[in-house]
Amino acid sequence: MNKAYVRPTLQVQGKLEAMTQGSSKGSRLDNAFPSGTPFGDLTFS
Repeated sequence: MNKAYVRPTLQVQGKLEAMTQGSSKGSRLDNAFPSGTPFGDLTFS
Protein backbone atom coordinates (compact mmCIF):
# COMPACT_ATOMS: atom_id res chain seq x y z
CA MET A 1 0.00 0.00 0.00
CA ASN A 2 1.40 3.44 -0.98
CA LYS A 3 1.32 6.35 1.44
CA ALA A 4 0.13 9.74 0.24
CA TYR A 5 2.81 12.39 -0.11
CA VAL A 6 2.78 14.96 2.69
CA ARG A 7 4.43 18.25 1.79
CA PRO A 8 7.04 19.41 4.36
CA THR A 9 6.29 22.59 6.29
CA LEU A 10 8.59 25.29 7.62
CA GLN A 11 8.47 25.76 11.37
CA VAL A 12 9.74 29.13 12.61
CA GLN A 13 12.06 28.64 15.59
CA GLY A 14 13.11 32.27 16.08
CA LYS A 15 15.21 34.87 14.35
CA LEU A 16 18.11 33.40 12.38
CA GLU A 17 20.46 36.13 13.62
CA ALA A 18 19.80 35.25 17.27
CA MET A 19 20.13 31.49 16.75
CA THR A 20 23.51 31.65 14.97
CA GLN A 21 25.36 34.09 17.24
CA GLY A 22 28.05 32.60 19.45
CA SER A 23 27.74 32.99 23.19
CA SER A 24 31.27 34.27 23.80
CA LYS A 25 34.16 35.81 21.93
CA GLY A 26 37.44 34.18 21.04
CA SER A 27 40.36 34.67 18.71
CA ARG A 28 41.32 31.08 17.86
CA LEU A 29 40.00 29.08 14.93
CA ASP A 30 38.60 25.54 15.06
CA ASN A 31 41.89 24.05 13.88
CA ALA A 32 43.65 25.46 16.96
CA PHE A 33 41.80 22.96 19.20
CA PRO A 34 42.93 19.33 19.10
CA SER A 35 40.40 16.52 19.12
CA GLY A 36 39.14 15.84 22.63
CA THR A 37 39.53 19.41 23.91
CA PRO A 38 37.25 19.86 26.95
CA PHE A 39 34.12 21.89 26.15
CA GLY A 40 35.00 24.58 28.72
CA ASP A 41 38.31 25.26 26.93
CA LEU A 42 36.63 26.06 23.60
CA THR A 43 35.93 29.60 22.47
CA PHE A 44 33.02 30.55 20.26
CA SER A 45 33.71 33.45 17.94
